[in-house]
Parts: sequence; C-alpha cells; structure tokens
Amino acid sequence: MTSKGSQPAPAACAQAAAWVARLHGPNRTPEVEEGLRRWLAESPDHAAAFELLTDTWEKSAQLRRSPLERVASWERVGFRMSFSRVALAIACTFAVAVIATLLYLHTDAVATGIGESRTLALEDGTRIHLNTDTRVTVRYEKRLRRVVLDRGEAFFDVAQHPDRPFVVSAQGREIRALGTQFLVRAELQRLSITLVEGKVTVSGPATPAMSASENARTAEVPPPHSAGTSNVVTLSPGERLTLVSTTVPRIDRPSIERVTAWERGQISFDDSRLADAVAEMNRYSRTPIVLHDPTLAGIRVSGIFEVGDSAYFAQAVSRLYHLRLDQGPHGIMLAAESTAASAPGKDP
Repeated sequence: MTSKGSQPAPAACAQAAAWVARLHGPNRTPEVEEGLRRWLAESPDHAAAFELLTDTWEKSAQLRRSPLERVASWERVGFRMSFSRVALAIACTFAVAVIATLLYLHTDAVATGIGESRTLALEDGTRIHLNTDTRVTVRYEKRLRRVVLDRGEAFFDVAQHPDRPFVVSAQGREIRALGTQFLVRAELQRLSITLVEGKVTVSGPATPAMSASENARTAEVPPPHSAGTSNVVTLSPGERLTLVSTTVPRIDRPSIERVTAWERGQISFDDSRLADAVAEMNRYSRTPIVLHDPTLAGIRVSGIFEVGDSAYFAQAVSRLYHLRLDQGPHGIMLAAESTAASAPGKDP
C-alpha cells in the first residue's frame, strides 16, 4: 500500500504511463477502459501511480502550448542554454514517463521468479495470473490476441472479444478460447490444460482450422502427432487434458480447487506420492527437499500447505512418518530412521 506522501513503485508508474498513453491514443475502446478499471482496483499503488502520471500528462500538454522560458548563461568552456528549474523538472518527469511507456509497451515478455506470483491486466480486460517460475510473451495483433507460455503455469481469465480470438501457444500446441477461464501448465515434456469455465479447443502444430465437430470425448484421445487426423480436442468445464511426449494424451476431471490452490497461496495434496509432493513443493522454493532414501517416494501424503514453506512441509512429513530430517544451507533431506521398521503407506 502506498502511504500518503510516498511515491508509487517504478513498475506501477511504468504500467500507469502505458494506461495513460492508451487512453489518449487512437485505439481507446470500452475494453481498454474496463481493463484500466480492473487494474486500478488491484492496488492503491496503481491508483497513486495513475494519478501521478495523469498529472504529468496534463502538465506536458501545458508545456506544449507555452514556450519554455530560456535563460542564457555563460561558462568558461563553451555556451550553455538552461531552462527554468520548474519547466525542466516537468520536462524530465514527462521524459521518464514516455520512456517508461515505451519500455512497457515494447517489453512483451513477463516472468516471475521462484516463489513469486504476478497478475497481468491486459488492455482488453483479460487477466493472466502467473505462478512460480513462469514466463509469458504477449503478442497482441489487430485481429488476434496471442500469448506464448514459454514455461511455468498461468491462469487465463479471458475477456470476450468475438472479433479477436484469444490463443495461448505452449510446447507446439494452440489453446483457443473466447470468454473463458482456463489453466495451462508447461513442464519438461509435459503440458496440461484445465478448463474452469467456457470452452477451449486444443490443437497441434500442424493442425488445420479448429472444429468443434472433431471433438474427442474419450478418456484417451488420439496421439498428438498421428498422421491423417485433425488432432483437435475440445474441453468441457472441469476437464483437464494432459499431453506427455511418451504417453497417449488423456482427459480427466481433477479438483479445480486443488489445481488452482496456488492462486490462494496454497498447495493441496490428496493421497499424493511423497516424491510428487516434494517435486511440487520444490517449485516454490530455492531450498529444495531431497529424499535420501528412494523407498520413501511411495509414501502417501495429504494436506494443505503454504506456498514456499518447504520447512514446515518437511517437518510435518517427518513427524507423521518418523523420518529423519536434516536441514542445511543447501536443502532439506528426508531419510528413513534406522529404527523404523517401515513407513506407513497411507495418510490416516
């Protein structure tokens, strides 16, 4: 929150400068105005930055109407022209705003670090929630809205715009939506698309125009690179399509609350393998958990944990299953106690 008298963050100022430029540009639309309202509501810092940049814009307009006061001054080396301090300060502020706007508008790649999340409000009202270690590239064109998910996980809340389809590209696939909420997660040799609301179609890199009539409605769909098939899958709300390079694609119905728990700062497990749970916790922390004994991988765990709190997770598992826990500067190790006969197979 921005306290009275303090300056908004540089990132907020850059975004505010971009919004001011859009509002005063030729492409102002109701979608742009709606996107601005949603962005302003996200944080008091956004409102403060927008007020500051709007004031800067208005002052710059006054400067364009009135010539700057010029005062000649002499120095031993050469001749220097100087402006009044007030006008110079305003001009510099405006220059910074213009530079920030240009950087914001032309830097179309946005990334989060490990353990960081971020929300983007795009010009059309679409919102993108980025999870940990995620990178997206926004490529909006006149007739197509495209976002490339380079890595990680993102939740898309797509604003309706029938004349401009919204497409997410990830690992050679295209997810096309219109007024839809869906989640895309791109991992090494694995891609999953979970539809929360609306409808999306998923196609391969060489797939022709998408068609709902070619929808696959079985638990397993044709392999992604089968010759002679259209390779288009249409998802219904609640369905998740998982594509793995070494297996046949499949559709299931996960718990939406569980797969979107990270948006609430949580990680939820329900009878998950310890190896999988450790891998998920490690996505959000630079202090990894390591299973010293491979036989521990099959232990089942359930529960809700805070994002990034690997230490608490490891302590809870070690207490429940009587494991040895060693925490050092480079990680947390879980190992079987030498006195333990065996580890439980199910979370009570």
